[in-house]
Amino acid sequence: MEPVNLTREDLAAVQEGKGKRTWIVFYTVFSLVLIGCGAWALGTRYALTEVKPHVFVWVPEDIHDFDGDPRFDVAGTAGFIIGQDGVIVVDTTNTPFHAREVRYEIRERTDLPIKYVIDTDSRGDHILGNEVFMDERATIISTPVAAAAMREYHRDLVKRMDAEGEPGLRMRQRMRGIHFTLPTEEINKEMAIGVGGEEVRLLLPLAGPTAGNIVVYLPASKVLFLGDLFENGYKPQIQGADIQKWVAYLREIATWDVDVYVPGHGAPGDKKSLADFIQVLENAGKTPSPQEDSSPNQATSGP
Repeated sequence: MEPVNLTREDLAAVQEGKGKRTWIVFYTVFSLVLIGCGAWALGTRYALTEVKPHVFVWVPEDIHDFDGDPRFDVAGTAGFIIGQDGVIVVDTTNTPFHAREVRYEIRERTDLPIKYVIDTDSRGDHILGNEVFMDERATIISTPVAAAAMREYHRDLVKRMDAEGEPGLRMRQRMRGIHFTLPTEEINKEMAIGVGGEEVRLLLPLAGPTAGNIVVYLPASKVLFLGDLFENGYKPQIQGADIQKWVAYLREIATWDVDVYVPGHGAPGDKKSLADFIQVLENAGKTPSPQEDSSPNQATSGP
């Protein structure tokens, strides 16, 4: 956009109250510049892929958010399945602001009710958007172990927000407008749910980076949502995990009739992506490493 240049005569007229038209033009152009900047700032920072008919994966840009818990400032991957009579959401990302982006994409495609939300684990980067789907009267599903971990996480959040001084103030600012929402249903055995036209199996692996995970399997579509059991291009969260059991489970599901493996972070992958991640895990198990940050770090070219 060309700059607005005011002559000395224009400026003098403005000062004397005689240059109203010039001032209005200047103000209008300046406002349009601000609006243009705002439109750019509000642009989408995520990709949405229909990996199979009616099965969508939401992948955020690899940026650090300034809202929400700073320990989980990188949003997790999410997804949704549109059936004949409803919608199932898998994970709700790290803030309600991102969760609303997921809901927006759903509503661009269907007015069917959002019936279920599956929290694949208890970590903030997958659950802090739960509140958005309570507004939709969805059933939010987790496991008892993960729900207990969420309650403990909530107590820690409150403690950090109540801290004195600058740390507490910063946490309260970051968490403003976020309402921690727990699951409404806990499952302790594998089960199938449906929304018409697609069977969705909820599996409970006894392995992974955290206890109480749920894996979401769509056998007809050959899609598997793995949460943080699989990271595509990101380092695994291995603190305290039994890597041997984790690798054994991933090797098992690698033999399943699955085309698309949806990770906890990163884009959907295939069998090669899963094999590469298994190699990363195996190497991590062989080499002791210092304790990692809670936020997932993007991997470079391997382990």
